[in-house]
Amino acid sequence: MSLHPPDDHRSAEQLVAAGLLHRHTDGRPVPALGRSPIGYVSTALRADLAALAIAPSAAEATAAALLRTLADRAVDAALAPGNERAPRDDLYVTDPAHIGPHRRAVWFQRSGPGGPITATYAP
Repeated sequence: MSLHPPDDHRSAEQLVAAGLLHRHTDGRPVPALGRSPIGYVSTALRADLAALAIAPSAAEATAAALLRTLADRAVDAALAPGNERAPRDDLYVTDPAHIGPHRRAVWFQRSGPGGPITATYAP
């Protein structure tokens, strides 16, 4: 099993400008992610998490809380059997969870050593 994200040569800010990513405003460190904060969230993941809110006015808070809950359950992908050669602390994964009508895994990808973490669905 190989857990490697597809290579996209655009920077996170270019992906924000293209509407594929959003800046995540909760800068608190997440212990399960090597005490790093989440810097960016894919538009698709953010929309699906926000859609789980009870009221439209609670969409942003709901998405942030659910994302934090998912991040707290993530594990370093380099610890997965068959992925031992992967670099440590650059990709964290969750077990598939029900997000809307589908069971999907979430990846937390670090962009470079010490760089910000981007949350997105596994490809």
